[in-house]
Parts: sequence; C-alpha cells; structure tokens
Amino acid sequence: MSKRIEGITIEIGGNTTKLNKALAGVNKEIGNTQAQLKDVERLMKSDPLNTQLLEQKQRLLGKAIEDTTLKLESLKEAEKQV
Repeated sequence: MSKRIEGITIEIGGNTTKLNKALAGVNKEIGNTQAQLKDVERLMKSDPLNTQLLEQKQRLLGKAIEDTTLKLESLKEAEKQV
C-alpha cells in the first residue's frame, strides 16, 4: 500500500506592517526616480549633447542605485527576521 502526500502548507503569522511601510516608501521613491529618468531621456532625444541633462541623468541613476540597494537591504533584514 503506498501513501501519497499531496501538499503541505505552512502559514507563519507575523506582523509585516513595518516592512510593508518601509517597502512602500522605497517603491514610491523608485517610481519617482524612474519617472524623472523617463523625462530626462525624452529631453535628451532632442538635445543629446546637453551637459545639464547628462549630469541630471547621472545623478538620477545614482539615486536609483541607492534606492534599489535600500530595498534589497530591507528585504534581507526581513528574511533574517523570518
């Protein structure tokens, strides 16, 4: 006679309010930065050699990296707590 296990579901109840708020804030910042980058990209199509636009794009890309790093750190911290 063979036994069959169809599936096991484990649910961990925890308060994720702080994590959700932190990630919501980071996601909002990432969205804002992406919108600004799109605007700069659109402006650069008409004037690709504009040094002010290039500087702004570089600054925004740096901010995008910082925001993404912050999100990754938040997720790693949440993983440790789980």
